[in-house]
Amino acid sequence: MNDPVFQSFLAAQLAQGLALTRRSDRVALEPLHGDPPWCYVARFHCRGLSRNPQGGIEEHERWAVGIRFPENYLRSRLHVAEVLTFLGPPDIWHPNFRPPFVCVDVRPGTPLVELLHTLHDLLTWNVFGVGDDGLNRAAAQWARHQNPDRFPLDRRPLLRPANNASQP
Repeated sequence: MNDPVFQSFLAAQLAQGLALTRRSDRVALEPLHGDPPWCYVARFHCRGLSRNPQGGIEEHERWAVGIRFPENYLRSRLHVAEVLTFLGPPDIWHPNFRPPFVCVDVRPGTPLVELLHTLHDLLTWNVFGVGDDGLNRAAAQWARHQNPDRFPLDRRPLLRPANNASQP
């Protein structure tokens, strides 16, 4: 990876991603590979839904997503699976997830911060698609039969309010 434009993009993603996590109680970012890193694990702490071993649907609060920026990330439209990998837990209950796949639009050059906001919105059910049944038809059908007031499941924002940004 000797492309100076891409290297600059990666360095900016690291700086912006870490700045976001310093202002958030909902996501932690672990850089994995490269200097600057091109691969991360984002660990979210927010309410979403999973299926329990008995098949019931219950709230869950810990999620992990792999984020990868391939060399052609700025130039080519990639399949979302080349960028995002849902890592767990494997029993997530959401129309836009079927581990390891995530159904979300990723355009060339989509910033890391935007990906983190989008994933948080999905995990908390602020955003979900049910029109075409998404990746999880059963979850989409279930969601269509819920009271819309139930959503989002977690109304806490990804970022702390600006006046509390320096507090842990």
